[in-house]
Amino acid sequence: MATIDQNVDRPSIEAVLHTLLGVEDRESVNKGLHEKLLSLERKLASNQLHLAVLGQMKRGKSSFINALLGAEVLPTGVLPVTAAITEIKYGSAPCATILLTTGQREEVGICTLADYITEAGNPGNKKQVASVEITYPSPFLESGMILIDTPGIGSTYAHNTRTTEAYLDRVDAGIVVFSVDPPITEAESKFLGEIKEEIPKLFFVLNKTDVAAADDTSQILRFLEEELVRLQIESPEIFPMSARKVLLQKRQASSSEIEIFERRLRSFLAEEKGQVLVRSVTLDALHIARTLRFAIAINVRVGKMNAEELSRKRLALDRLLKCAEADLRELQVLLRQHSVDLVGRVELDLAAQVVASVPVVRQHLQLFQAQHPDETGREFGALLEAFLTREVEATFRNWKVWEDDEIQAQLDGISSRFVAKTNGILERLQEAAGALFETSIERLLVRCSLRVESHLHYRVDRVFYSLERVLLLLPRILLRPIVLRRMNERLRSVLDMNAGRIRYDYIERLEWSMAQFESDLCAAVIVVTDSLRSVLNEADVGSHHQATTLDVLDSVIRNCSQLLT
Repeated sequence: MATIDQNVDRPSIEAVLHTLLGVEDRESVNKGLHEKLLSLERKLASNQLHLAVLGQMKRGKSSFINALLGAEVLPTGVLPVTAAITEIKYGSAPCATILLTTGQREEVGICTLADYITEAGNPGNKKQVASVEITYPSPFLESGMILIDTPGIGSTYAHNTRTTEAYLDRVDAGIVVFSVDPPITEAESKFLGEIKEEIPKLFFVLNKTDVAAADDTSQILRFLEEELVRLQIESPEIFPMSARKVLLQKRQASSSEIEIFERRLRSFLAEEKGQVLVRSVTLDALHIARTLRFAIAINVRVGKMNAEELSRKRLALDRLLKCAEADLRELQVLLRQHSVDLVGRVELDLAAQVVASVPVVRQHLQLFQAQHPDETGREFGALLEAFLTREVEATFRNWKVWEDDEIQAQLDGISSRFVAKTNGILERLQEAAGALFETSIERLLVRCSLRVESHLHYRVDRVFYSLERVLLLLPRILLRPIVLRRMNERLRSVLDMNAGRIRYDYIERLEWSMAQFESDLCAAVIVVTDSLRSVLNEADVGSHHQATTLDVLDSVIRNCSQLLT
């Protein structure tokens, strides 16, 4: 992206938004466009830049963030909880807020983060952590930067990579962390090839240089630079360091390897930070300006028609709009059928998992019995409850990893097909309306994705939830066989009960994701159809002010295009 003077560009894009709001207010083309313009103004006013730390698992991303902040804010050296994004923003005092999948928020101390965002403290994400928000008094953050720690890409958890990819549309700049062992993998090369067009600015850090000799580090840096250039990343900025060593040096108030990067980051925040924000807002403003121009250009053309021609053209356009709306309804029906099919698949897969797991759990129960020959009474009941909880968790945790990957593969295919179908509807509508009213068009495209995250909730009832007193009075020789027999009989019902809970949660989230995706697709088409209907229903069609508005929009489009070059 070309260097832009943000002190000039911010007033320019602010003026563009103000102009577009004025046009929309006068023409009343579409309420949705008005709301979108207001949201762009709020985005620009927030002056916040989202800087994501990206990379493969175990590259030292969390250690790098700690080194940058000068304190051990994030836990390191442990496996992260899957699919958890951590946002760090400025605050006068260190504080952490855990956002749960239930929608609840829980404030915790920084020192307890490992209990929520590591595999050791929160195995299988049993605590249902959705994301984490941290405030910290860092000078870098005070400028409006939000630092984001993302799940590792290319790990054994495919949904880690998807979580990071799904977050990219909120990322303004990125720091990609590599390490010397090895410097770059195939998964990282593929990931970079996908994101280099989506993120305007990328920095690169070569971490763990303390485990390599100086000559080896120099060779690794040259190799890494050549690989990045091969991936068509021009003049990559690579900063070698040992994050672990840097943090130790900062504690001792001595100079460290990270100082060069920190100077570059300060320069970026001071001179370039606003560029990416302006660019993001400008892209959306350009899309709105083109939508408005297309609709109003048709209305200007209408004003030059005689009554007979106008009536004929309106009827033709009405047929086009009805056809587009019919195509959209058909698309919705097909999409909802896919949703029903996916729900059915999840139900069948869960049922099959239960059937396959019952004999396995019964074998484990026999082993448990052999491993605990002497326990009886309440102690035996507590052990059985713990055993059954572990078995339930293992049964459905393994299923979830497999099911998530299978369902997401289906969703990726659905997303690709239906985005293409929606763009086809838009293209046909725009081309036909443009030809009908002899108006040039600039194609508008839909971009949205479809993904779902499920979260597991388990429940195991007490072993002695009934007839407890009678059972506890029995001698050990009688109690153990009765309890174990009852446990064997209950295994299927316990797994079924938990499968039902998981089914409800999984399907609820899947249906919500599909509904949101459908809404996003429809909104893109409705903006155009509503705009066309609105301008054709104006009583004072073809008036002088609309021709003037067209000139204003042409100027806005030129200004936006210049800001993006």
